[in-house]
Amino acid sequence: MNINENMAVKTKILTSAKKLFAELGYEGTSVRRICEEAGVSLPLVSYHFGGKENVFLEIIEPLHNISYPPETDDPVTDLQNYFKVIIDLFKEEEVIAQILRQELVMNSPRSDKIIPLIRNVINKLKSILENGEKKGVFHFQSITVTTRFIVVCMTAFVKRGTLETLLDHIEEKETDSAKELFEFVFKGIQKI
Repeated sequence: MNINENMAVKTKILTSAKKLFAELGYEGTSVRRICEEAGVSLPLVSYHFGGKENVFLEIIEPLHNISYPPETDDPVTDLQNYFKVIIDLFKEEEVIAQILRQELVMNSPRSDKIIPLIRNVINKLKSILENGEKKGVFHFQSITVTTRFIVVCMTAFVKRGTLETLLDHIEEKETDSAKELFEFVFKGIQKI
């Protein structure tokens, strides 16, 4: 197999595994089922990844490499940039967000690999908020409560399917979710 064929096989395996992990959960997905879905032979998962857990780790790899713009001297701009990066990432990788939720809700054995990645995302947010408070731009009573609130808001923007169903598809037009989220949060924490 040449490099292009190897990459094509790996991509097929990852695409199939993402789909199946999201639909059936990690535990409900066998390597055999991944290979059937991908249209590849069973030994190729071991050859390319070394097993199902390594396929899973490859799927969550984008969380290791989140590329935030460099911080500026303006916490407002940094918060806008943060929301844009996170919302865009999870819109692009919506299936990964679903897989992460499932794994965390079930407190799976893979949670210990996921929690540090999510903590990094949250710690970045906390750093921006703390910097904004120090500069007198943001105001809140508790960094913990404010961070929780913002994370819940981000989750609602990322996981729109269930929320939209509950709200009976109130709004059909596509909007800039990151901008809306920023404006909503900023109104709540801006120093008046």
